[in-house]
Amino acid sequence: MREKKQEIIDQGMRVLITGGQGMLGQAVQRLFAAKATVVAPGRQELDIRDAAAVAHWLQKTQPDWVLHLAALTNVDYCQQEPELALQVNTRATETLVAACHKTAAGLLFMSSIAVFDGTSDQPYVETDQPRPVNQYGCTKWWAEQAVATLPRHLIVRSGWLFGGAENDKKFVRKIWHLAETRPELAVVEDKVGSPTYVDDLASGLWRLVVEARQGLFHLVNGGPPVSRYALAQEIVVAAGLETAIRPVSSDHFPALAPRPDMEAAASHFTQGWLRPWPAALRQYIAQLHHSA
Repeated sequence: MREKKQEIIDQGMRVLITGGQGMLGQAVQRLFAAKATVVAPGRQELDIRDAAAVAHWLQKTQPDWVLHLAALTNVDYCQQEPELALQVNTRATETLVAACHKTAAGLLFMSSIAVFDGTSDQPYVETDQPRPVNQYGCTKWWAEQAVATLPRHLIVRSGWLFGGAENDKKFVRKIWHLAETRPELAVVEDKVGSPTYVDDLASGLWRLVVEARQGLFHLVNGGPPVSRYALAQEIVVAAGLETAIRPVSSDHFPALAPRPDMEAAASHFTQGWLRPWPAALRQYIAQLHHSA
């Protein structure tokens, strides 16, 4: 009886998603739409920088929760265009916060482990103090502080996302694609993180919402922290390729924006929620093979 009642509550939930066409957004849409009423306007329908448009959509849809996934995530581009990054990542979030205050909607904000400076020798937990080293991290940290003023809010930090097949423009699919055509790849070994599969992350976001959690959470796949170099080796093995992976320092690939050395995360609250990343990676690589 309890399970049946929970299902009725889930089906009655109304959710508005920003950034629903992105890599994570599509995974979230698929999962949430099977359990709740979902509205996910695209960029042409909703410019999150337009306060009037944001207010209109919240009044129109009356969501129980807004899942704010839209962001400018290209770290170097954020560094090159700091004002645009501020408008999209921080000011637009503040606009959503104001609208949620008026409609009493809860707001789930997708943030990043990039809010930390990366100098720790251990994965970051929720109680560690953010000290971003680039404009992207700064805009996410400033946005977090606005979201925290809402009575009903979830701030979720993650990082090193993979998934989405053809929509995946990030590290895992890039390495898989390059390894298919090159005998050797040079990959940095001095950057460490927690690879996170978007399908698994979406399930964790659903759990946070339906369990009525509140506050700040780190949410990543389980397993030990891994360097980009070691992750590339895992990708090649999972793909059944023989490409050699050569370790190099970050100096080998000069970038406009500084990157934290440590972007791995742990959690006081969600540890064990998501499976270890190697299992998720193998499943994803198998899917890429199947769809190729």
